[in-house]
Amino acid sequence: MFEKRYKSHHDVKDVINKLTKKSMVTPFTFNRLLNEEPTTKEAGIYVHTPYCDKICSFCNMNRKQVSDNLEEYVNYLCKEFIKYGNKKYVQGKEITTIFFGGGTPTIYKANQLERILSTLVQNFNISSNCEFTFETTLHNLTLDKLAIMEKYGVNRLSIGIQTFSNRGRKLLNRTYNQETIIERIREIKKNFKGLVCIDIIYNYLDETLEEIENDAKIACELGVDSISFYSLMIHEGSNLSKDLNENKLSFNYQIYRDKELHHKFLEKVLNSGYKLLEHTKITNGKDEYRYIRNVNSFSDLFAIGIGAGGRVKNVEYFNLNKFITFYAKDSDFKYRVKKLSGILQYPEIKLSDIRELTGDKIYPEILGLLQEFQKSNYIEFFEDSFRYTIDGVFWGNSIVAMLVEKMIELE
Repeated sequence: MFEKRYKSHHDVKDVINKLTKKSMVTPFTFNRLLNEEPTTKEAGIYVHTPYCDKICSFCNMNRKQVSDNLEEYVNYLCKEFIKYGNKKYVQGKEITTIFFGGGTPTIYKANQLERILSTLVQNFNISSNCEFTFETTLHNLTLDKLAIMEKYGVNRLSIGIQTFSNRGRKLLNRTYNQETIIERIREIKKNFKGLVCIDIIYNYLDETLEEIENDAKIACELGVDSISFYSLMIHEGSNLSKDLNENKLSFNYQIYRDKELHHKFLEKVLNSGYKLLEHTKITNGKDEYRYIRNVNSFSDLFAIGIGAGGRVKNVEYFNLNKFITFYAKDSDFKYRVKKLSGILQYPEIKLSDIRELTGDKIYPEILGLLQEFQKSNYIEFFEDSFRYTIDGVFWGNSIVAMLVEKMIELE
C-alpha cells in the first residue's frame, strides 16, 4: 500500500510543504504581530543550542562541535529573552511548555546555565505547572548543573541514550558503556525530582533482536518515564552517511527487518505497563510530553536561538543565524492540513475532529481511505474514533502522509 515508510512527523511536514505554497512574510509584519494583544492564553518556548562537545555519527542536526567557551552565545540568548519579554503579545501569554533542544543544551558551564535560566524566568510569564524540558547527554550533565536546572523549574530531562548495546554505542559514537549509563541514570533519578525520559534508536547497522529486546528490558527496569523510539535515519552530511558512501560501512535497509525490530521493542515495553503517547513516543503515564502536543497542534511557540523554529498565530519562522530569520504565512487551508497531520499522530483519533478539519466535502474521501487502512489491519474503528494497531503505528507517518496528500489533492 505504501511506496515508502515515513519515520517521523518531520517527514510528513516535508510532504505538506512540498505540495502546498508558502506565502512569505516580512520581519515588519511579524514584529507587528508581537506588538498586538494575543487572543489565546497558552504558548510554548523552544530554545536551541547549536553546539555539541561530541558529534553522534548519525546526526546532521543544526549543530557544530564547540570550539570556544560559548560566552558570546550565552549573551545572545539572554538578549533574545529580554527582547521577546518586552513584546505585548508575549507579555499576554502564559508559558505552559519550555523545551531546550540542540545540539546539547547542557554543554554550558554551570554559571552560564544559571544566567540563561535566570534571565528566561525573569522575562516570561511561566505557569506554575509548566513542563520544562532539557535535552541532554549523560557525560556533560553534572549534579551541579542538575541542581541549577531544577532551581529554575526544569522538571523533565530528555536523555539521548540511543542504545544500551556497547557495540551499538560505538557505532553511533556515544560516550560510556552500558554499565556506566545505567549507573548514571540511576544517579540522576536519585538526585532529580522531575521526569527522566530517553531516546532509543532501532535498526542501526546489523542490530540484533537480542539487542533491541535488551534496550527495552533495561529501559523498563530503570523505570524511565517515557521513551522516544526511532528507526535509524541516515542523513546526508552525517559521519555515518560519509562512511557508507566511502564503503567503510555497509547497511542493507529492509522494511521487514525495520518492522521486526520495531514490533519487538514496542511489544516488550507495552507488556511492561507502558502505553503509546504517539507514533514514536511511549509513556508510563506520568509523562504527557506537552511540548510535542504544542508542536502537533501548531500552537504559539516562541523560537529563540540559532537554528530554532517556531510559530506565532499562522506565521512560522526559522532563525537561520543571529541576523537572518525566515517567515512564512499559512493559508487557512494549509493550517487545517497541518492540524490534521498533528491529530493523526496520536493512538486514537475522533472522526468528528477529522471532519471538522477536512470539511464535509472532503471527509467522505478521507473516511474511504481510513476504511482501506482498516482492511489492511492498520486501524480499528470504534463508535466515533479509530485506533492504530501495532502495524498501524509502524506505518503511522506513512498513513498520515497519504491522508494529507488526499486532502490537498481534493482541495
